[in-house]
Amino acid sequence: MNFRIIAFASGSILTLALIFNACTNVEYYLDPYFDDEGNPVMPGCDTLNISYEKTIMPILQDYCVACHNAGSAAAGYDYSDYDGVLVSVADGSLLGTMEGEEGYSPMPPGALIDSCAIEKVRAWISTLDPDSIPAGDSIPGDPIVSNCHPDTVYFRNTILPLVVSSCATTGCHDNVSHKDDIILTDYASIIRTGKIKPGDPEDSEFFETLTDSGEDQMPPPPYEKLSTDQISLIEQWILQGAKDNFCTDACDTTNVTFTATIWPMMQKYCTGCHSAANPGGGIVIAGHGDLVKLAQDGSLMGTVRWEAGFARMPTGNQMSDCDISLLQKWIDDGTSE
Repeated sequence: MNFRIIAFASGSILTLALIFNACTNVEYYLDPYFDDEGNPVMPGCDTLNISYEKTIMPILQDYCVACHNAGSAAAGYDYSDYDGVLVSVADGSLLGTMEGEEGYSPMPPGALIDSCAIEKVRAWISTLDPDSIPAGDSIPGDPIVSNCHPDTVYFRNTILPLVVSSCATTGCHDNVSHKDDIILTDYASIIRTGKIKPGDPEDSEFFETLTDSGEDQMPPPPYEKLSTDQISLIEQWILQGAKDNFCTDACDTTNVTFTATIWPMMQKYCTGCHSAANPGGGIVIAGHGDLVKLAQDGSLMGTVRWEAGFARMPTGNQMSDCDISLLQKWIDDGTSE
């Protein structure tokens, strides 16, 4: 085993510590070496004794299965199923998303998989029989099957992005400001501090502020009031039990338009923080022209993909893979109005 002896002093006593046989973080202290076939090996990270059941599945369960399972196969991938994992191996998305490669949305959103886990996944893939991996032409072009009911309002799909964009802003109801001790950044906080009563919007304080006027109106002037349709969605969600629910919708990229596809997305995720009255970061998204400028300088996709060097937007709640794909399709097609 290759190792490095690290010396450090405590007072006048010199202590020698031998760092070995660990996976997480050790690779940041030890140099990789190469096996007889020239493959890089991470010291302290066992990539030789790899099995799907004992090695890979626990990694996927820790980082991926919560979003990519049979009930909510985000982006069409079910990582609770072996064959589903093979599909992501075949199209390159498994390692591509873990490593944040160009063209892939970094996964999991807002977190990093430690390099040892990635090396284990890479080692496992190298042991697979090529005949067991689906051929490229056998992978469905759009494997996502919608499980969204048209009459149901889903919290994570619709309500959370809308509330975060419009209410959980700096100086208002984010985790830092928590004005009036109200935090509207996640389900538990919205229910608790917004005093939501499932099934009864009229007796839910958060909903009441959305329909008030004058000084009691929320968001307060000069910020834009939520539209009638947006308020109606929140009302319907409360009437349906104010559940922490979500669904996976089919991702149709065949007919992407600014009016029907992109602008409603911006209203859900962005305009609350980037209106003319509340230009977060000095950025205004008030219409087609503003969005085109952001698309042309690369900042639009950089922020929604949470790429290095860009502010991660929307804050704390990344867009779905489908929405990111729709946005990219609109840009690729020329950003027409």
